[in-house]
Amino acid sequence: MRMQRTSRKQSQAQTRERLLRAARAEFARRGVAAASIDRISESAGFSRGAFYANYADKHDVLLELLAQHQRDEIAAWQDLLGAQGTLDEVLPALRERFDMFAGRADDVLFSTELQIEALRNPEFAERYRLFAQEIAQRTQQLAAAFIARAGYSQVSAELLGKALQSLAPQLIAEARLGLDESGQSAGERLVAMIVELLGTQR
Repeated sequence: MRMQRTSRKQSQAQTRERLLRAARAEFARRGVAAASIDRISESAGFSRGAFYANYADKHDVLLELLAQHQRDEIAAWQDLLGAQGTLDEVLPALRERFDMFAGRADDVLFSTELQIEALRNPEFAERYRLFAQEIAQRTQQLAAAFIARAGYSQVSAELLGKALQSLAPQLIAEARLGLDESGQSAGERLVAMIVELLGTQR
C-alpha cells in the first residue's frame, strides 16, 4: 500500500497549526509581552527560521489565533440562529454557547493586550485595524441574523453588532472578576441585553 505524500500546502498548514498551539500555550503562561519566539518555535518542534517563514512576529500569530477563534464563535451563533424554533427557544443554546466562550479568559486577555499594543505601536496598528474590521463586519452579520430571527428590532444591525462586540468582553471580565452581583452568568446577561436591544421582550 503506497503512502500518500503530504503536499507543500498541507505541510505548511500543519506547521502553522503546531506554531499556533505552541504560541497559545506560551501566551497563556507568560503573557504577550514576555512571550518568546524561540520558546514558541522550540515547543512546536521547529527552528526560529521556520517561525519567520510563516509569521512576521508574535503579534501576527496572536492575531491569527484570535481571528480564528472569533470566526468560529460567530459562525456557531449564526448556526444556532438558523436552527428550528422560535427565538425564545434558541436563546438558551445561545446563552450556553457564550458561557462556554466566556470560560476561555485567555482570549479576553490576549485581545486587550493586542489593542494596547496597537495604540502604542503605529506599525502594528494597521494589521490590528484589518483584524478589527473583519471581526466588526462578521459581528454585524450576526446582529442581522438576530434581527431576522426576531422579526423586529428597535436598533440597527450596525448598532446591535457594535453592542455585541463591546458588551461581550466587558461581561466576561465582570464575571471572571466577580464584579457582577446579579447572580447571572455572562451568557444570561448578554442574552438579556440582546433581547432588550431588539425590543422583543415580553
